[in-house]
Amino acid sequence: MAPLHSRLIWFILLALLCFVGFLYWQSQQSTENGRGPGGAIAVKTAMVQSQAMSREVSAIGTGIANNSIQLIAPSSEFLVELNVNEGKKVAQGEVIARLNDVQQKARVAELEAVLSEQKRQLDRLKNLATTQATAQSLLDEQQTRVNSTLAQLDTARKQLQDMTIRAPFTGHLGLRQVSRGAYINAGTVITTLDDMQQLRVQFSIAERYLAEVAVGMPVTVTNIAYGNIPFKGTVSAIDTRLDPVTRSVTVHGIIENESLKLRPGMLLNVRLQLENREVVQVSEKALVPQQNRQYVFVVDADNRVTQKEVEIGQRIPGWVEVVTGLDVGDEIIVEGVQKVRTGVTISKVGS
Repeated sequence: MAPLHSRLIWFILLALLCFVGFLYWQSQQSTENGRGPGGAIAVKTAMVQSQAMSREVSAIGTGIANNSIQLIAPSSEFLVELNVNEGKKVAQGEVIARLNDVQQKARVAELEAVLSEQKRQLDRLKNLATTQATAQSLLDEQQTRVNSTLAQLDTARKQLQDMTIRAPFTGHLGLRQVSRGAYINAGTVITTLDDMQQLRVQFSIAERYLAEVAVGMPVTVTNIAYGNIPFKGTVSAIDTRLDPVTRSVTVHGIIENESLKLRPGMLLNVRLQLENREVVQVSEKALVPQQNRQYVFVVDADNRVTQKEVEIGQRIPGWVEVVTGLDVGDEIIVEGVQKVRTGVTISKVGS
């Protein structure tokens, strides 16, 4: 039993020795595979260049009707006429609603009759004033009465006109909020009117783009309801003030919307096309993100590596703009960044 037990122990020790040797050999192989001649780490590098970039600013915007109002009752009265076809287009000047205007019509008729009589009296006094000096004071008093009645008549006619609510511009009616025959108070919303032939889109861009954005620049918007179908327009206005908290400026664009697919209040994905210019570009593979910062590895003349923080800007497929941190002519690592750190020596492969 003793020799058998001894052989078993030696067999276990030999197996452990072989396993440890295999692990050592594997670690050596993995180390050597990532290194070039002289123990340098094999990586691929590239020179930083300046190239023209098609630059865009992306933002989230909100659709706003080009003209939009609430049609409100000017006074408290019964609603005797209501022409609200919800969602339908109405022309400028078309009657939307009419309030009970019997009293206003009677008031206008009364004042017109009074004015007619006062004018007749005024004409009689004018004839007397040519022969009787004492009639001049009576003529002045009558002229004052006529002027006062004219002012009252203008006010009454305006009040009568206000009892009929008309469309101030061509647009589409919204949902009606009242019913015909109802007694409504002054300020009651009857319906809404939106001009949607053109849709304004409101969005904000960062302060650093303020010097580049201008009225007339192309704008493209998309909405989740229509997938990737683009709706094109132009910048129509730029706010004169910046938000002191976000350091952003509000921009308005005008989108042609004859199909009426876009609606006020929609969430829109906005792309603002800026002018193309020469920028410093690097491959996206060269970036090393750490928390909220971006780094690259720069190679010096002795093939030693230094990690450097960069500020990035516009991205396009495969490439990214570097705003600060690199200069044209710098050499950076574009493949193998996961194997290096500051101070190591690299071996260039396929630079």
